[in-house]
Amino acid sequence: MSVKVVEAPGRGVWRVGRSPDPLALNDPLSPSELDQPFTGNRFDSPTGAYRVLYFATKLEACYGETLARFRPDTALAALLADEWAGRGWMNLGDVPAAWRQRRIAVNVRFVPAGRFGHGVKFLNVEALETRELLKVELGELLAYWGHHDLDVATVRGGDRRVTRLIGQWAYDQADEAGLPLYAGVRYLSRLSSDWECWAVFEDVELQEVSRQSVLATDVALQRVARKYGLTVY
Repeated sequence: MSVKVVEAPGRGVWRVGRSPDPLALNDPLSPSELDQPFTGNRFDSPTGAYRVLYFATKLEACYGETLARFRPDTALAALLADEWAGRGWMNLGDVPAAWRQRRIAVNVRFVPAGRFGHGVKFLNVEALETRELLKVELGELLAYWGHHDLDVATVRGGDRRVTRLIGQWAYDQADEAGLPLYAGVRYLSRLSSDWECWAVFEDVELQEVSRQSVLATDVALQRVARKYGLTVY
């Protein structure tokens, strides 16, 4: 039994991050926060020992992930729409221009250098073979948290303790020379199986290819806005 491994796209991957440095790493959460099932990012270190940057193969996926929190609650909108309009507030589902102005879209490639001079490979958690091996490797803790299988629903589910455990396992794997086997984890968005994502460990060298402002007219941005029923200003 063995895991499946993949390389990132040769054309690079995308990230939508905060200005002025969209590739800046966030500080780790506190141990108490990391112990909670619904806090933090999907493949972050469960102990705060390392940091992770998140990318997607297509810019649309970046917007899909970052704009998900703006999706309107239709029941709430029906109750509050008139009141909000009367007060002059933005409607539910409106994305303020400030959200765009504080962000930059950046395209990068992963460089085979340093600890990853032997190649930049990613653990493919979407592969059945990978999940079956991890189910054996991590079975005791999974069962403790009430997960008796490591299927697609579990990997894309809301319990961040499970996915952070997977990230830690990938981070810890090394070859005979002590060099890391994986630069991160390749996974699919919980929001759409069409959106391929990459969780990248902090010691992977990045080569910036290009960057661009997030414009309201961006085709990928507008495509996501239509899918979510949003208005982007």
